[in-house]
Amino acid sequence: MSASRAWGWGLIALGGAIGLLLLLWMAVGGLRAGGFVLGLVLIAVIALPLLGGGYFLLQRGRVEEREEAVFEADRRVLEGDRLFRQQAAADLRQLADRLAAAGAAGAAAKGGAPGGVAGPTAADFQPVVDRLRALAQRAAETRRDEAAWYESSPLTDADRPILQRYEDELQAERGRLADLVARAGGPGAGADALLAAVDRWERTYGQREALLLRGRRGPAVAPEALLRARAPTRGAAALNALALGDAVTADFEDYLVHGVLSYFASGRTWHLFVLRDGDVERWLWGAPGGLTWAVLEPLAAPPDAAAFAAGSAPPTFPMEDVALSLAESGSATVDLATVAGAERGIAVDYWRYAGSDRRMAWVERWPNEVRAGVGRETYPDSIAVWPHAAPAAAPTPAD
Repeated sequence: MSASRAWGWGLIALGGAIGLLLLLWMAVGGLRAGGFVLGLVLIAVIALPLLGGGYFLLQRGRVEEREEAVFEADRRVLEGDRLFRQQAAADLRQLADRLAAAGAAGAAAKGGAPGGVAGPTAADFQPVVDRLRALAQRAAETRRDEAAWYESSPLTDADRPILQRYEDELQAERGRLADLVARAGGPGAGADALLAAVDRWERTYGQREALLLRGRRGPAVAPEALLRARAPTRGAAALNALALGDAVTADFEDYLVHGVLSYFASGRTWHLFVLRDGDVERWLWGAPGGLTWAVLEPLAAPPDAAAFAAGSAPPTFPMEDVALSLAESGSATVDLATVAGAERGIAVDYWRYAGSDRRMAWVERWPNEVRAGVGRETYPDSIAVWPHAAPAAAPTPAD
């Protein structure tokens, strides 16, 4: 309890006690010889100011506690930022040293190989090494004006989880960089792939800085998607609010939500809900901003699974004797919640294929498996939702 609130309760107790005593005096003997008027004057002059002052201090104490809570949250953000940048700088320097050593080893192998033919040399990887060291220096030497930041902190309560997701994404990108450095010179791990990975890390780091310093979130929806989108239907809000245990009717079949996957990449967030009815499973995929939805059937064995596992996706995906074209791809971090537990910050790669008649395929490369589902885009108002907190009722198929 703050000092203001303690003083407030004390003044209220004192004012109440004095007021009660004056009322008792008025009731017992104060009604004689104008004592009633005197009693009222004493209550107004002594008791009421004490009660009013106590109430004011109570309200002030609540404001101070809220301000203290905000200050403490901001302090944790700054301390976490300092630790994160120190660790990021150390990781980037380590990757630069490992890549430089791999280039030196490649140069030695080239000099001793017949005809001088071998893997990449230090010169091939030097631009990447320089970029990594420059990013490490930038992260390590960044200085915050803490007093000014506390005074005008742009972060809201909703921004702090997003800041954490940016850090999860940067950590996942660091893991991908480490994998590329370990395979430096091998298939899919040349200087171009490394530079592209460094570009992604730097872009995400810049978006994190923009949120931390200016409160500017990344684009939640791609601008071109907004240009093509129609106004959201009534069902979009219900789908965006889906949670574990909710009931869903899709394609005239009833399911329960057994898993919620929340994806985050470059400021955009989207979801995939795992729907089950006994042994039958479907996926409900929602695009960033809830502008597009699709009901997908998971595949037991995705086509070209080996290519996806290696990170080299084919340009088309077969579905119903039709070749779907690659519409988008990228990397994201996933927060996963199921009836069995939860995990956060899982690094995945994803590919989305699209074709005529609203056909769609979704492929994900998780750390130990490749998952894929195929289906069609649908309209949000064609899916019925019954939140599990609502009164129990037997769901009926949507019209």
